[in-house]
Amino acid sequence: MHPPALTMRGITARPVVLKLKRPIVARIATITEWPLILIDLMTEEGITGRSYLEPYLLKSMRYLVPAIDDLGTMLKGRPVAPVDLFEAARKSLHFVGYEGLAMIAASGLDMAAWDALAKAAGQPLCVLLGGSVGPVKCYNSNGLWLKEPKAVAVANERPMTFQPSRRCARPLAKRCT
Repeated sequence: MHPPALTMRGITARPVVLKLKRPIVARIATITEWPLILIDLMTEEGITGRSYLEPYLLKSMRYLVPAIDDLGTMLKGRPVAPVDLFEAARKSLHFVGYEGLAMIAASGLDMAAWDALAKAAGQPLCVLLGGSVGPVKCYNSNGLWLKEPKAVAVANERPMTFQPSRRCARPLAKRCT
């Protein structure tokens, strides 16, 4: 089933800062606040596609939110066709570059466009893209990063198992995936 045609009316990007109960400890920083940008892509047909970005740094939201707003203004009135919208957004970034914050902004728009299409089709996005709904293999690192599992378990006052996210301990340039 093809989703009905949608027309982009606009985008709203809202910065949000979550206070973490348990900081994330990494080699380069201890993270106590987690920035999010909530994105709504509104259509003329009344469907709203949603996505979010996690830019890691609070100050990056000062640049991303206006960039997302600019993309919304530029793409207003266009059909919600995610591949075409992403390509238009990408081409508009020619003079500022195709990586970093510019592409993060375009990616937020892309995810919201796909969400709108799935909602219009009345299907989960995975089904719209040819997949199926079912279990997804994953694990919960529980924010361990550089903390020892036992230290986190004591802090949580409950036992915890640990599944490492890194498969080898070689230097970053040669790290296994």
